[in-house]
Amino acid sequence: MTTALGSLVEPVRLGECVRTEGREPSPTSLVAVVQELSLARDMPAIMEIVRKAARELTGADGATFVLRDGDLCYYAEENAIAPLWKGRRFPMSACISGWAMLHREAVTIEDIYDDPRIPVDAYRPTFVQSLCMVPIRTKAPIGAIGNYWASRHHATPHELGLLQALADSTSVSMENVAIYAELEKRVQDRTRELEARSRELAEEHAALLELQRQKEELSALVVHDLKSPAAAIALAASLQLRSADLKPADRRRWGVVFSSAERIIRTAANVLDIAQSQDGRLVPRYADVELCGLLAEIRDVVLPIAEKHEQTIELSCDVPAGVLRADRDLLGRTLQNLVDNALRYSPSKSTVRIEARADAAWVTVAVCDEGPGVPAEMRERIFDRYVRLEGNGRSGWGLGLSFCKLAVEAHGGASWIEDNVPRGSRFCFRLPTALVQGTLMT
Repeated sequence: MTTALGSLVEPVRLGECVRTEGREPSPTSLVAVVQELSLARDMPAIMEIVRKAARELTGADGATFVLRDGDLCYYAEENAIAPLWKGRRFPMSACISGWAMLHREAVTIEDIYDDPRIPVDAYRPTFVQSLCMVPIRTKAPIGAIGNYWASRHHATPHELGLLQALADSTSVSMENVAIYAELEKRVQDRTRELEARSRELAEEHAALLELQRQKEELSALVVHDLKSPAAAIALAASLQLRSADLKPADRRRWGVVFSSAERIIRTAANVLDIAQSQDGRLVPRYADVELCGLLAEIRDVVLPIAEKHEQTIELSCDVPAGVLRADRDLLGRTLQNLVDNALRYSPSKSTVRIEARADAAWVTVAVCDEGPGVPAEMRERIFDRYVRLEGNGRSGWGLGLSFCKLAVEAHGGASWIEDNVPRGSRFCFRLPTALVQGTLMT
């Protein structure tokens, strides 16, 4: 197509008229036609362009656009001074368009009644006296374009070249339309797939939300059912521990009962708080907290568990009264979770140390154990809910540390883990001091 078009751009410039004998010049430009064809996106658009251009480019009295339909020639479109064969089909071997496609070459006939290739009976009712026909694509032609004249006319090489250039451009445009249609079909198919997948995901999401709702309801029910008997057990144990006549061995046993019941109550509260935090409802109730006294209380609560495993709890607190404002309940459960965690994962006869200090901006607390430690790559994830260290001596539901992180962050603080020298881990957190909180609130 490039060669044919290139040879014709010089004699047929943009806007230049094509003259033929006895007819007005045509304003059609081959370059303009090629541009129109490049923008066509379907066969009707291509045929509309070609039926008009094929006649105007050569000043013919008629033009046809023929498509190959298996062994038939389908006269799909026409533009002529009188009707030709639009909408009809003829055998390839019985018409001149079929001859051009089968032989893959252009044909010019000055007198149709003097050429054996012409089916005269089909042409007799028409105005046609002369014609030329060019195949659309010389390799495996897919159609043909024909020009017709009402009087004897011998198509010039220039006219034939124009028609062939139009056919070549039409071939490219038809291939582009086929590609465009295939791409559009793929896009439509993919869009349908994505829409179907989107509906599936929406249904799965709705099912997950329903499952989550059921889980939350179940959690609330389980928590309620756990807290009531656990609270009764803790109350009974505390009453026994108040008895002055209680033997030391019995006191230790009742202390373990009390600590265990208190742990159940605390775990239940953690579950509720974690569920509430997903809705943004974990809001601290601030009050002055005397941290050293709170740590001493927690040590006394968990001491029976420590004594059972011959563990020691050491406390070092250097936080003056009035330095910390926090939610005492959330902070107490955070500390108790960390101490309980340290006792659980430290070996018998080990020491758990609680350190607390303050500076102008932060109150920092560290709970140090002598357990197996936490690998560096797990130190961020271990605070996520339901995360546990497999094969490292740690078990449980993975909620205690998650609650600790949520509670600390609700106070505007941060949590992290360090190595404990020479062995174990330091679970640390820090909270802003009352001075910093007052500055922020101001």
